Amino acid sequence: MTDMETDSKTSESQFISARDVSRLLNINEKKVYTLAQKGKIPCTKVTGKWIFPKKELERFLHRKATGTLKKFSTEFALAKNILLIAGSDDPILYPLQGMIHSLHRDFVLFSASVGSGEGLRLLKKSFCHIALCHLYDYEADDYNFSAIRALFDNPDEVAVINLFYRTIGFLTKEQQVGSFEQIVSKRLRFINRQAGSGIRSRVDRIIAEEKIEKNSIKGYGDEVNTHFNIASAILSDRADAGVTAESVARYFNLKFTKLFEERFDMVVYKDSYFEENIQIFIEFIKSSTFMELLATMAGYSSRQTGKVLYPKNQTSEG
Repeated sequence: MTDMETDSKTSESQFISARDVSRLLNINEKKVYTLAQKGKIPCTKVTGKWIFPKKELERFLHRKATGTLKKFSTEFALAKNILLIAGSDDPILYPLQGMIHSLHRDFVLFSASVGSGEGLRLLKKSFCHIALCHLYDYEADDYNFSAIRALFDNPDEVAVINLFYRTIGFLTKEQQVGSFEQIVSKRLRFINRQAGSGIRSRVDRIIAEEKIEKNSIKGYGDEVNTHFNIASAILSDRADAGVTAESVARYFNLKFTKLFEERFDMVVYKDSYFEENIQIFIEFIKSSTFMELLATMAGYSSRQTGKVLYPKNQTSEG
């Protein structure tokens, strides 16, 4: 066989016929030609005859299969017996997964502590069912609504439900502090929360109000994602002070100085509010079990737990 004949055979083996494609895709040949004419599958036309590049077609099928798998995974994850929560962190959330599952054996809750702002962003992209947040607007003296209006194209498509109020303050092991000025003057090492979290935004505001330069705070750039991470850094002597929930201070028997009380909310799309997984969670936070849990941990108030909230200018209080 000559080199020319070999090249010709090799070239032919790189292409397959419409009949081969119909067998590969399990469709009739007429459908293959329709897909070819619409440019839906890799193909080319030579002397009036459709031929199909084998390797390109195999890669095309692989991409389609991968896309189908991803779509299936997403649909499975968003099934009604699974609840995906993302956003702010709070110690009260840790036992919830087991408690809710014990009451609803076919129901599973997953949560990710990624910060209030990131939780809202993930909700907007439908990567979670519920966003947890406590982003304070100083001008409005209200939580979360300004952030929602800034992020969502149609803010009216989401609902805000209160989970609880909680007390936030300075956490220390040795020297009790009540300001960042004291942290700087005593040369204490600070451990910070991640950018985009509700605690971080309040910390930055307090620092600005005290007229403290951020770079004068030793450890300002050291970030962690949870309240327990703050306590862990202090207990292991990697830091001297942080800002966290009162419940963490009481749990680890550390010193605590109150800074403020804040509202902690959940945000959901209104069109999914009555879906089973969302309702199971809402029913649980209204239950005596959840109220008793809040009562046993320091620094929580359930005065609006389970209440659907609106911006202050839409309430009867004005």
